[in-house]
Amino acid sequence: EIAQCLVGSEMCIRDRCDSNNDGPKPYDGPTKRVVLLYAVASNNLYSNLRSDKAEIIKAANNMNLDGLSMLVYQVAPTGNPQLFELKRIKSDSCEFVPIKEYSRELYSTDPKRISEVIADVKNICNAEKYGLILWSHGTGIDPSFSTHGVVEKNLTNATESEEFGNSVLISNLPLLYSFGSDNDPEKDGRYYDETDIDELAEAIPDNMFDFIWFDACYMSGIETIYQLRNKCDYFVGYPTEVYTPGMPYDLTIPYILKDNPDLKGAAEAFFNYYANHASSTYRVATVVVADVNKIENVADYCKSAYSFAITPDANGLQKYSRSYLGPFYDFGQYTRLMAQSNPDAPSEEEFEAVMDNFVVYKAATDKDFNFNPISPENYSGISCYRFYEADSSDKALFYHTLDWYKRVYPQIEE
Repeated sequence: EIAQCLVGSEMCIRDRCDSNNDGPKPYDGPTKRVVLLYAVASNNLYSNLRSDKAEIIKAANNMNLDGLSMLVYQVAPTGNPQLFELKRIKSDSCEFVPIKEYSRELYSTDPKRISEVIADVKNICNAEKYGLILWSHGTGIDPSFSTHGVVEKNLTNATESEEFGNSVLISNLPLLYSFGSDNDPEKDGRYYDETDIDELAEAIPDNMFDFIWFDACYMSGIETIYQLRNKCDYFVGYPTEVYTPGMPYDLTIPYILKDNPDLKGAAEAFFNYYANHASSTYRVATVVVADVNKIENVADYCKSAYSFAITPDANGLQKYSRSYLGPFYDFGQYTRLMAQSNPDAPSEEEFEAVMDNFVVYKAATDKDFNFNPISPENYSGISCYRFYEADSSDKALFYHTLDWYKRVYPQIEE
């Protein structure tokens, strides 16, 4: 049973271990690895988080956790956010124990809260290595334009502005929330806040995490990966939507919560779970593992290929998003078509070589979440935004501020 109340400290848990004749001796060595699961679950996904925590416990019960620690920061539909630590209570039993409670004055999608939690984890654990799993809704680079501050209520006959934390009115926004969807319980879930990708990158310290895994829809975009290039060595994500159960943590945690994680093994376990699912409805999945240290070689190729290139027609591109998002297309196919329109572009073989070094693992079923076909020859595991200069929308102007745009596209006058 997952601990649901604030019950004590590490010393309390160690006392419980020591007083149990069957319990293990507490580990007193250095902390080698910490994995932080940052879960924005104050939305329709909360029941899935409860299941995921139970899956983590199921896996941990049969693992040697000496020198290993897993923490879960969660914000639920009600109550204050809490930071939990995975603790072994008996030789074959673990549970999540709350170790810190946070005020709800800051939304969990506010960059200040993200930075605060990461700093707390580092101070509490002082580990040699860290991994980060970002858990919630996701829509890639699509901006929410959240102010994280004063919000004007756009209601009929409303005559004044209301300062209400970091919130926006759902009914007056498109269905965008970048990473995260933090609803406010005091307003019956009508208000929510999100983190744009540039803000997320600023909130995460450079070079702290050796991997970042987005257990959320649409986050495996080249723009997102490049924005986070200084934040991790390896990136794991999904270019399409993923079913709400998300990652099967009981199958992946044995690969992830290790001194040296096997991310390819974890991604394979994730993919095989869905590809071989007993229910045919759930037999859809996409996933990629990318070596972020090799992304500059990809950027070098794209900078050369995109100069004087003609943006390919959208009708011929493999699309990964619904009509109200992006749109997001396959990055590999998009780049090859861009290069083909540019007589001075490097060869396609050169692109395939840099992608082979960049993409450690990729897999996709023959259909996506919406049962649209996925062509294997056009599947790179990574999506991209189809940029064209004539687009003057707010989304396109936001795209101009991202590092990937500045790195690879010929700059235009704003």
